[in-house]
Amino acid sequence: MLLRLSPSAALKEKRLAALLEGREAETPRLLDAVRQAQAAGSLALSGIEAEPSAVDRLLKAQAAVDAEAPFSVRAVLSWHRGLTGSDAGLRTGERTREGGPPPAPAAFVATRLQSLEDWLNVESSAALKPAQRGALVLARMVEILPFDDGNGRVARLAASHVMVGAGARPPVMTGHDRVRLIQALQAAFQLQTEPLASLLDEAAERALDVMLRAAEA
Repeated sequence: MLLRLSPSAALKEKRLAALLEGREAETPRLLDAVRQAQAAGSLALSGIEAEPSAVDRLLKAQAAVDAEAPFSVRAVLSWHRGLTGSDAGLRTGERTREGGPPPAPAAFVATRLQSLEDWLNVESSAALKPAQRGALVLARMVEILPFDDGNGRVARLAASHVMVGAGARPPVMTGHDRVRLIQALQAAFQLQTEPLASLLDEAAERALDVMLRAAEA
């Protein structure tokens, strides 16, 4: 799939390529800077201080699933296990939510996650842009609330995973995105995913900003 970048992102990609010419060995360092920024932002969105141990745990959870692997229920469980250190698996109790649709009944969590996996792996879903895929995964997982804890962080890992798999940069969100993210998720629950996709598109462009700063350091 040909990935179309915004004009600003395309210019940043060209600038980054120019900076890295002859310095390609530095690419892993820049990608690590993106992962660090992404982890710190996800923690901030969950109201968790980005201490080194918390960042490291999130990075290890991300690394628990091969970057080229398709989205799957097994991957979701691996991310959660890496984050929490628990093998508790999917929740068995009921949850409530203020605003938006009620979370999935515990008895249906597994089947709804499986439905999401099945849908992402059909040919028609490949026509979606990376941020659209990420928005659908993020919104659907937050809607389901598959775990007793860590749902937001796992959902953001999943969204990033499918976006990167579709050719995008990893989305880097920050704590400042909290209000906009909540509003975008509320819209997505009403089947209006464009605000969330736009946020993820901007967050993916931030990955370029992180890489540029690291390359110029």
